[in-house]
Amino acid sequence: MLRRIAGVSVLAVLAGLAVSAPVQAASEFRTITREGVVLQFQRVAKATTPMKGTGATRSDFDGDGVDDIAVSSRTHTFTGPRYASGVVVVRYSSAPQVDYFIGALVATPEVSGGSLGDALVAGDFNADGYDDLAIGDSDEVDPGNRTRAGGVWVVPGSRNGLVLDAAKHFNQSSPGVPGAAENYDWFGNALAAGDINGDGRDDLAIGAAGEAIGTKDRAGAVTVLYGGTTGLTATGAQQFHQDQAAVPGSAERNDQFGRTLAIGKFNKDRYADLVIGAPWENDGDVPTPGSGMVTLMWGAASGVRTTGATSVTGGALQKATGRQDNYVWYLGESLAAGDVDGDGLAEVIAGAPRSQTPHLYGGLVVAFTGRSGGLSNKAVRIIGQRTAGVPGDPEYNDQFGGTLAVGDVTGDGRADVLVGSPGEAIGKTTEAGMVTLLKGSASGLTGSGAQGFDQGHSVVPGAPEKDDRFGSAVALLNLNGTGGLDAIVTANNEEVAGDTKGYGSGMVAVFHGAKTGLVPKTTSWSGRSLNTDRMVLQTYGSRVVAPNSGGLWY
Repeated sequence: MLRRIAGVSVLAVLAGLAVSAPVQAASEFRTITREGVVLQFQRVAKATTPMKGTGATRSDFDGDGVDDIAVSSRTHTFTGPRYASGVVVVRYSSAPQVDYFIGALVATPEVSGGSLGDALVAGDFNADGYDDLAIGDSDEVDPGNRTRAGGVWVVPGSRNGLVLDAAKHFNQSSPGVPGAAENYDWFGNALAAGDINGDGRDDLAIGAAGEAIGTKDRAGAVTVLYGGTTGLTATGAQQFHQDQAAVPGSAERNDQFGRTLAIGKFNKDRYADLVIGAPWENDGDVPTPGSGMVTLMWGAASGVRTTGATSVTGGALQKATGRQDNYVWYLGESLAAGDVDGDGLAEVIAGAPRSQTPHLYGGLVVAFTGRSGGLSNKAVRIIGQRTAGVPGDPEYNDQFGGTLAVGDVTGDGRADVLVGSPGEAIGKTTEAGMVTLLKGSASGLTGSGAQGFDQGHSVVPGAPEKDDRFGSAVALLNLNGTGGLDAIVTANNEEVAGDTKGYGSGMVAVFHGAKTGLVPKTTSWSGRSLNTDRMVLQTYGSRVVAPNSGGLWY
C-alpha cells in the first residue's frame, strides 16, 4: 500500500470517537447500481475537529494524515428499499460525517444471498494521495446468471471522504475479469492491496476460496486487478490456482486456496509480492502431521510472476515448533506481512489458530523470512503461548493467531504483530477473548516483552463476558497522527445497555502506540452508538479495514 506524509501538527486526538448516543443527525439516503448490483448508502452528518497528522497512513480516505476507520457489521433491523445484507460503517478523522455502505440482499424464490463487508481493504489504486476502500461481498448474487458467486465494490477517497458516485464494481462476470460466476465461488472472501507491478499505484488481490477447479469444489483461486490513472481496472487481470504450472501444489477439493491473502515486499527488487493462504490444504490426509499451506508468488513489472513461487505446508513445520506435542493445523487461516527485523524487507506472518499446542485449537503464529529464496520451513520462527515471555497459557479453543495485524507500534523501525485470541477464556469466562502484542527485534519476532490485554484490564473498556470474543478483529492504524501505529480491537459479540439479549451490537476499543508498546485507552464505541433512523447494528466489529483482510469470521 502506498504511504504518505501529511501535515505538520496534531490538532486533536481521536476527536469524536468516544462512546456516544446513537447517531440521529440529519442524513441522506441513496442507492447506486453497477453491473446490475445495488449498493445502498446512508450519510449522517457528524461534528468533527479537522486533524493533520504526520507519519505513514493505511486507511486515510480524506487525506488528512490520520487514518479513518471502516468496520463491518450486520443489521438487527433495517428500513430501506432493499433488505440489508451487511453494513460497512466508516468513521472519518476529519470529514464531517459517518458513512454507511449497505449491501442489498437479493431474495427471490430461486436465490437469496449477500454478505457485504466479508473483507475490507484500503489502498490508493489511482495514486491520487487518498486511500480507496475495497469491500468484499463473497455471497453477492450475480444478476446475470443468478448465482451466489460474490463481488467486490471499490469506493475512491477524496478530501471530503469516500465518493459513492465514483464507486466501481467487479465480479467474475465483469468484462476482463478471469473466470465465470458460479454458485459459491466466494469471490471477494479475502482482499489484499499493494503495488505488485511497481508503477506507484496499489493493486488488488481478490480471493475466491470456493472456486471450483474442474470438478474439484472449493479448490480456490485468486484474481489480481491492477491500479491505473482512473483506479482499478480489469485490463491485464490475472487469475491463479493450483492446477497451473506457476503455482505449487495441485488443486484439490476444499483446499480453499485464496482464503487469506497478503501483499508485502520480501526481496530487494521494487515490486511487492503476493502471499496466498490455503488453510485446508492436506486436511484429513494421513499421516500428515499438520495441514494448511502458505504460498509466495513474486511481483514484477508485468504483474505477478509465473515462475519462482514457493510454498510451505503446516505438516512441514512440526519439527520447527520445537515440541513433539505441537502440530500446525490449518496454517494460513490468518495472514499478514511486515518487516519485523528491521532489515527493510517484510516477513510473512501466518496464523494457525487451530493448532495443537498441546490443546486443540490452542493456536500458533508463524513468521517466515522470505528473501530471494522464497519460503522455507527452515527460515521460520513459531510463537505460541508456551513461548517465553508470551502472556497466558495454551488452552483448548484459545485460537491464538485467529486474527493478525502487523505494523510498527513502538516506533523503532521494526514491525510488531498484534495477535487476536478470540476464544481465550478469562478465568472461568469462556470465549471472552484477548489480544497479545509480539514485538519485532533485530533477530526477528520474539516473545520477549510481549504484552497481553483483555477486558479485565483496569483501563480496557468493558469486562470479560462469555462469548464477547475480544480480539475478533484487530488492526494497526495511525489514529492520533503521530508516533507509532495505534490499535483497534473489536469484540463483535459484546452486548451493551439496550441490546436485545443474544444480539450484541459489538464494540471497538482503542490502544495507542508508544516506545514501550501498546497503551490502552478508555476510548471505545459500540455498534449501538452508531444506530441510525434506518438501522440497528449487530456484531459491529466483524472486520476492520487493514492492508489485507480475510479468513474466518469471529
